[in-house]
Amino acid sequence: MYHQKPVKIGAGIGVFGALFLLLTTILLFVVPQELMSPTASTAYIETWSQPIMTVGGFVFSVGIPLACAVIAYYLTTREYTPGSVVMGFFIGGIVFTIGNAVLGVVVTNLFVSGSGVERSLFGHIQNSLPHAMRLFVGGLIGVASVLVVKEYC
Repeated sequence: MYHQKPVKIGAGIGVFGALFLLLTTILLFVVPQELMSPTASTAYIETWSQPIMTVGGFVFSVGIPLACAVIAYYLTTREYTPGSVVMGFFIGGIVFTIGNAVLGVVVTNLFVSGSGVERSLFGHIQNSLPHAMRLFVGGLIGVASVLVVKEYC
């Protein structure tokens, strides 16, 4: 039987991921360009760009996939079918991709200037796909681990 709760949780994770990426973009581009003087902006970028990129990269490369795996494991060990959980994380990946692309286009066109900056919706969707795949694969790993544990333990 199909359950809606895993889809809602997957969509929530997708929204969280898109908003987190928006936050890192605002901290890296909008704050120094729009809210600071040129001198303060240079000092801000020299001081904070590396920590922001390091934390943001860690969250997207390790934190979100690990959280997805744990949440998928929990949902699958409860009353939800593996198919419902996988579908939830698939929907979460789609929500993240679309949300991140739309937010990226809006922020880029409003606040970011310069050459080499991606401004098209298709380009932002293409850049969002690896992160969305991490979200989906994290969910798959969680479901697969439950199935392996049930089979062999």
